[in-house]
Amino acid sequence: MNIRHKFQRIKLFFSDIRPILLSHHPNCEKFSEHVYVLGKYKLCIGCFTYYPTILITIILSLIFFDMNPQTIITLFFSSFLFFLPLILNFLELTKFKILKILTKVSIGIGTGWYILAIIYIPFLPLIIKIFSIMEVSFFTGVIAYIRANRIEKDCLECEYKKDWEHCPGMSKITKNLYLHGFKKREKLVP
Repeated sequence: MNIRHKFQRIKLFFSDIRPILLSHHPNCEKFSEHVYVLGKYKLCIGCFTYYPTILITIILSLIFFDMNPQTIITLFFSSFLFFLPLILNFLELTKFKILKILTKVSIGIGTGWYILAIIYIPFLPLIIKIFSIMEVSFFTGVIAYIRANRIEKDCLECEYKKDWEHCPGMSKITKNLYLHGFKKREKLVP
């Protein structure tokens, strides 16, 4: 398979999953509280709140704060306070859209300040800085894993029981993935 063909396959795959590419949730009413709706696009509240908040926090902090040792220490320890709303996730109170949004904003601020503090701590060796920032990726991955399990749980509670071939929110995507060979049907062993 040449590079051009591989690129076309990647493009086709993203075309197949386009309806959920930016929302990361099945395209059904059950998950309407998990997405922003902008015209015909559905955007994941978590991703489209958390990541921009990190970026905005870093930019505004660099503009308005003097990165002296006292500020760096304050940002570092304050960052952990902004992770406290994660408790709302574990108590499953983020089913309410506004709490979900506020939680992601808070965690984004905490992450932005943590990253800034790690970068600006002068006595920390570079390798420790890299590993400390990689912790953010690990942390985000754990949250994504927990979220994926909750999505699966919600889908199993639905009348379609995660049968995405028949689920109105996933059937078109699943059909295209089978049609284009990205997903294979399991053969039943007699």
